Amino acid sequence: MKCRLNTCRACCCYNIPFMNGELERYKDKIVTPVLFTEPMGPAVVAFTAYDPMLNKCPFLRDDYKCNIYENRPEVCRQFGQIEELPCKFRKK
Repeated sequence: MKCRLNTCRACCCYNIPFMNGELERYKDKIVTPVLFTEPMGPAVVAFTAYDPMLNKCPFLRDDYKCNIYENRPEVCRQFGQIEELPCKFRKK
């Protein structure tokens, strides 16, 4: 299964873990300000909202495209390739 980039609404772009240093490295590409981060092993989860259900990737643009697509985290690269991750916008 592959992602349908033309119909994607970024359902997977929430609560993304970033390796330590990635947020700083691409800080000039942040679209939504990071309010705080939570450590997660060798990574951090960046929060752009105090309500986790409203949190989204700080690099997610209003057009649902990734502002660091060429350098996106590995978890983002794998999404769409793993059948267990459901998304109504994926091709069968």
